[in-house]
Amino acid sequence: MTYKHLIAATLFLATIAPSAYGQQLPRWELGIGLGVLNLPDYRGSDIYRNYALPYPYITYRSERLNIGQGGIQGQLFKTDKVKLDISLAAGIPVSSNGSGPRAGMPDLDTTIELGPSLEFNLWQPSHKRQSLWLKLPVRSAHSIGGDGLFKHRGWTFSPFLEYTAKSLKPDDWKTSISIGPLYANRDYHNYFYEVNPAYVTTARSEYNATGGYSGARTTFTIRKYLTDKLQFGAFARFDTLKNSAFEESPLVSTKQYRALGITLIWMLSQSDEMVHVP
Repeated sequence: MTYKHLIAATLFLATIAPSAYGQQLPRWELGIGLGVLNLPDYRGSDIYRNYALPYPYITYRSERLNIGQGGIQGQLFKTDKVKLDISLAAGIPVSSNGSGPRAGMPDLDTTIELGPSLEFNLWQPSHKRQSLWLKLPVRSAHSIGGDGLFKHRGWTFSPFLEYTAKSLKPDDWKTSISIGPLYANRDYHNYFYEVNPAYVTTARSEYNATGGYSGARTTFTIRKYLTDKLQFGAFARFDTLKNSAFEESPLVSTKQYRALGITLIWMLSQSDEMVHVP
């Protein structure tokens, strides 16, 4: 695994794993995590790879900014029913060496997507152990090349409903399920699925994607506190690419996508100051 895969896999874990929860939590926490992932090279690829990596666990909680296993959550605006957050997503780099559909084509770099997410609380009982949110993230996508330069790769929009439930006992478990469609513009689709004339072969025809529907996604996550110092997390993500704007690309080998992973986190240190987390 190269350093680019290490960084991308760490970012991927940060955007998938469920965030910590409870009534009173430390202002900051430091720990070490171990993540195991099984991912395809990209959505539409039938080549799956395993990643196992240690990574630093750093959590910071404040009224406006939360950094942790749920990624970066910047609360730009919040009421009981509506909030505006910062949304983050990441993608693994892909080498075009070998005999896969992208053989001989340019590599895919690590991708990072960042943008605002307008979120609506549709339902939450008085005990607040369950909730249903509608989230509307719009992200600007960038690739990070070997020279460290960022290149803009387009825009994505991925609205979804998210149902969350947590245990009656504090610091025990939390689980969620989310489902929704995916959309992206032409530039984003072409970064992954375009075949320029220079890369046409007898098995790979020229192709240029359009913008629009990118498929649909369902994600399950769970976090369990095994001890006060040890946390377990798992996720499973399933996509369908059927009827997507790029499904006819010769780089699409399958119209199904899955991503699986587990994490273990050992807490090493935490602040004495406690903050309220809903």
